[in-house]
Amino acid sequence: MPLYEYQCDECGEEFTLLQSISADQDKTQCEHCDSTQVRRKFSSFASKVIGGTPKTSKPVSEKDYPNQDVFKLPIPRLRSEL
Repeated sequence: MPLYEYQCDECGEEFTLLQSISADQDKTQCEHCDSTQVRRKFSSFASKVIGGTPKTSKPVSEKDYPNQDVFKLPIPRLRSEL
């Protein structure tokens, strides 16, 4: 399941949820004030491309990503950690 970032229009708080792709966004509630007036924020993601031949393949490192600033972002919290 992907992580989605939201911002509440009522209280302005930002929060991150581990949520199914098929989850109804209209029923998502703010974890701070329980409002359903939330909007999903655009967020970045990282993926690992597997391919190549064993001779040329190497482990992916931070230097392989085009935007290394993504590693400076705070680690999202899961709802179960609150």
